[in-house]
Amino acid sequence: MKKYLIIILLIASSAISWAQGPGRGRMSDEDREKIKAARVAFLTNRLQLTSEVAKDFWPIFNDYEAAKGRLSAEYNQRKRDLVGADGFRNMSDENASKMLDIYLDQKEAELKLEREYMKKFDGVLEARQVWAVIRFEGEFRRDFIDKLRKRGKEGQRGKKGNSDGGN
Repeated sequence: MKKYLIIILLIASSAISWAQGPGRGRMSDEDREKIKAARVAFLTNRLQLTSEVAKDFWPIFNDYEAAKGRLSAEYNQRKRDLVGADGFRNMSDENASKMLDIYLDQKEAELKLEREYMKKFDGVLEARQVWAVIRFEGEFRRDFIDKLRKRGKEGQRGKKGNSDGGN
């Protein structure tokens, strides 16, 4: 258990470093991989996966993540196509109504996808572990943001100390 926690902290701290670096624009592929590795370590720790269960779980989870990504991309593209160059603020009532339909279609598709994969997870994990998978994304995001905030505060203290101490 300690081993997973140490791995999480090491990976998360290196992944967090991109937020403090000079290139504050898009994330590099290397940074994405670090965050992905931190997510894997975080979820493995949360689920307390044995190597045998992990072998069966990760292919299902990776398929689930890929399906969620495809679904999101599809509906986001439909929304972008509908909004066009005018933007959300200048959208007609007709397009706003269509946007609501797209939104509800997306929620239904997401629910269908979750039901499908929860059954698959249930074939490999215990019920409490399946519940942890559902809660995982929000927990990981909160944990990651907390680490970014703490790191940012530490950086701010260091900058203040350096600029005040030279007088």
